[in-house]
Amino acid sequence: MINEKSVIQPFLSEEYLQDLTEILKKAGSLMAGRERANWIANNIPDSNNNEVLDEMRFRSLLLLLRDLFSQGWELTFKDGIANIHHPITPDNVETKQWYKDALLRERNKQLENDSIKKFILKMEKERNYNGDKVSIRNLILPVNQLLSDIEDYKEDAVRPYLQIIQSSSEKDEKTGFKLLDIWRYFRLTWTLPHKPTPGRNIFLLVRDSAQEYHPIIGIAALGSSIVQITCRDNEIGWTLEGIRERMDTMNDVTAGQIINSLSHSLVKSISGIEFRDLIGGEVNILNAKDYENTLSTFLKGTGSRPAAPRISSNLDEVNWSDVCQSPFYKVKRAKALLKLFKAQSFFSDLNINEPLEALRQLIMTSRGRSALSTALQSNKKEKVGANMMDIIVCGAIPPYNYLLGGKLISMLMMSPELTQEYQRKYKNQISVIASAMKGEPVVKPANLVFLGTTSLYETGSSQYNRLTIPKYALNDNEPLHKIGFKPLGVTKGFGTVYISDETVEALSGLTTKLHGRRVVNNTFGEGTSPRMRLIRAGLDALGLPSNHLLNHNFKRIVYGVKLADNAYEYLRGEENEPCYFLNQDKPHEMTEAICEFWRKRWLAMRINNNDIIQKLSQFDSNKFLLGHNYFENK
Repeated sequence: MINEKSVIQPFLSEEYLQDLTEILKKAGSLMAGRERANWIANNIPDSNNNEVLDEMRFRSLLLLLRDLFSQGWELTFKDGIANIHHPITPDNVETKQWYKDALLRERNKQLENDSIKKFILKMEKERNYNGDKVSIRNLILPVNQLLSDIEDYKEDAVRPYLQIIQSSSEKDEKTGFKLLDIWRYFRLTWTLPHKPTPGRNIFLLVRDSAQEYHPIIGIAALGSSIVQITCRDNEIGWTLEGIRERMDTMNDVTAGQIINSLSHSLVKSISGIEFRDLIGGEVNILNAKDYENTLSTFLKGTGSRPAAPRISSNLDEVNWSDVCQSPFYKVKRAKALLKLFKAQSFFSDLNINEPLEALRQLIMTSRGRSALSTALQSNKKEKVGANMMDIIVCGAIPPYNYLLGGKLISMLMMSPELTQEYQRKYKNQISVIASAMKGEPVVKPANLVFLGTTSLYETGSSQYNRLTIPKYALNDNEPLHKIGFKPLGVTKGFGTVYISDETVEALSGLTTKLHGRRVVNNTFGEGTSPRMRLIRAGLDALGLPSNHLLNHNFKRIVYGVKLADNAYEYLRGEENEPCYFLNQDKPHEMTEAICEFWRKRWLAMRINNNDIIQKLSQFDSNKFLLGHNYFENK
């Protein structure tokens, strides 16, 4: 019996299907891995013929199979039909190392891009700056000097500071390089391929002022939070499961607060959407049921889903009323309002004299759970894009990794310098989706209260595990209180990192040809993760099992960092102002206190370890350079 989750039976004509079968049979006779990938690659048509749909499907499919086989996916045949399976780790190789090698193969493919090669060589080539010969080498720690300083100054031999990159044109005073180019170069040295992330971003460097050119200790970046992470949402209280877990410790007072905040969230969400053109006038919340038929009738007559409108990057010049009246946003508004009105009408019927019992009744019935989920999601939508971010890059640069520089970079993510930068950068930023839904500019409070991140491997992260800062180290009067990273659960193992840009481009062309327009435009309002949605649409267009192929089966541990004592209450809408752990009026002093704690807690231990000193003395910066390590060995 064929496993429908893994079967490869694409939408191809008989001619192309026969060619595919012959290619796969030959691939199946070869050793797994690179040999299969190379065989597939040799059979890919040289260029994409945009006039023949079958040829576009055929080429896209072969590109995808090349990517999968290069990552170790397995190929079997049953009743003459090809099946593709998740990689099986060889018995003699640890899963972590196997996954690392798989990521490196994809990273190395990225480095073959001509523009990236040119960038690397430009950064490594010496040039004149302020009378000196400089290159990226100057920003890599000179080990001999460090070892001498360690002998003389002990842990004071390293003096870290945080440098937040505030613009793409900002330059380094020491070398003249753009700060963002410095960040990009060191990011390319990592195992994980670098993919730009849409949405809000903050990039930063951590440097060492103890050395002449202030070499790079590590790099980090914050990006817009992933919208759906179940274990994180359970922890915050944005899910039914989160509500259930809290009910054991609830009384009528806390239950009443939850019901009131959720009801208020529904009302606020409704008022944040233009509705007069859809229901024929003003809304009376008490008559929410009256609007459900009107909206349902409207949605039945809309036909196929319209395309999202293009929105100018200069948000101050956008006519939000026109965007709001576009077919795409009219449908989006009607769907959102219909769910909100249904939930609001249910909340209106609750017996609020016994809040805890009312909350139990909500959870016990399907209609109540639906209303509760809608209220929770409306609250989440208000906060997830404005008051939390993900740590998307965080780590030390050799040789500081030998000195546990990664722990320093991780702890500095809690510095008020980042919350202040987030406030500066986004306090006046117009929210695209909210503005399009309301028909006028909307600006949300930019209070950053929570950070999320994941380990690279399922075994966890030594960089984040049990990493906390005692508040006494930050001159706080609560000696037993700690702040830091908390494991929240594991991811479900979905992702697209192993699918190459070439394949994504081919899938984009295929879906455009099939639908007569781009189905994913990276346009605000269409939804989250454009790359994931585009690949899923392409797999569906090929007739392949998208859920199976997008589940790479490598789960990661999810971590969370509360920056405010009441972070969860603030994110749930139960409290209006965050109460930060660290003094927001003294951001630089707090950063210095974090660095001092790292020096005494971690650095002092490492520099007294002879094995670590030996590793430091053997570090060769020339071999670390991308040009030497990659291009010269080709």
